[in-house]
Amino acid sequence: MTTDTELLSSSLRGLKIGKNSTSSDEEPVIKHPTSLRELIESVLQPALHAQQDFEPIVATHPFFERAKKLCQKHEWPMERFENFQRLLCGTRNFPCILLLNPKNDHLPFDEMVKGTRTLMCLRDVLEDIGLQLDDVIIMDLLPMLTDEWLDEHPDERERVIPEMFQLTLDCIREFKLPIVISCQCFPSFRHERWGSFNHDMVSDLRSSKSSAQCYEVSSFPIGEHLTHCAKGFHPATLYYGEDDNKQKLGEPCAAWRKDYNLKLEERLMHETQSITNLIRQLQQHAAEYDKLRMSEIAQGIFRNGSSTPERWNNPKKALDLILEALSSNTSEKSCGFEDLVKEAYP
Repeated sequence: MTTDTELLSSSLRGLKIGKNSTSSDEEPVIKHPTSLRELIESVLQPALHAQQDFEPIVATHPFFERAKKLCQKHEWPMERFENFQRLLCGTRNFPCILLLNPKNDHLPFDEMVKGTRTLMCLRDVLEDIGLQLDDVIIMDLLPMLTDEWLDEHPDERERVIPEMFQLTLDCIREFKLPIVISCQCFPSFRHERWGSFNHDMVSDLRSSKSSAQCYEVSSFPIGEHLTHCAKGFHPATLYYGEDDNKQKLGEPCAAWRKDYNLKLEERLMHETQSITNLIRQLQQHAAEYDKLRMSEIAQGIFRNGSSTPERWNNPKKALDLILEALSSNTSEKSCGFEDLVKEAYP
């Protein structure tokens, strides 16, 4: 029997997803998934099959300018924005992990992660399926609002809480996030810390023990985009054991990642071989040129512009060094071609 805490761990093992698409000119009849199984079968697996590449969110996206201005407006430490930004800069076609609100986000990123049980737990779960924190989008229902700040500024809650919640909705809309895994249970509105805050979208994005037990999935539009929300538990309660259910959820994602990495490696090897072949052809022509030049010198024929041996030997040496670097280059420590040239021919 699957325990309560196993459910989110199972859902996290189905993290990868791409875009839905249709080749038909007619409007398809869409049946939205209502359970985790339906989400996997009708959305996740077809998307994995069609997915060709990662879609990372980049730190230079204009969306982050607004978030940065909000941080400056409230005179929060810039680490707060930078941590918010880095956690969001995951892969757009992976499901987003939604938490409640941040902790320790005034610290540098690595220190924040080490000091936050939730993020440490997520890191362990993601590493268990072959991913890193930086691979997925991690966001909060109420970003950049720590418990400490809310408790210290009761008079500002009514104004700031809706403002930051809207930032989350704008993020989902801007990046068209396909799946959100809700790992938090928004507390009762009677909770003193959250005051009277209410919004129609909270019920779509929040999770609960009962909805997670039922493998519940909701679908809702944000603007013109449809998002699916899989309900789970807070990561701090995750169960780390192994079972067949988790393995089944993880297998298609792990297979996609393995296939993607193999294709990248094959492309790198192909380009490396192409560059190697070109350099060897150039070396052959250089050797023939050298032979002709020496013949001219031996016969007392001098052409204007002929390279001196000193000037000619440097490029020849550089080509040899580039070939040597290419042959020893590995995927674990790959270099750009410009770096290879600079290293071989400073």
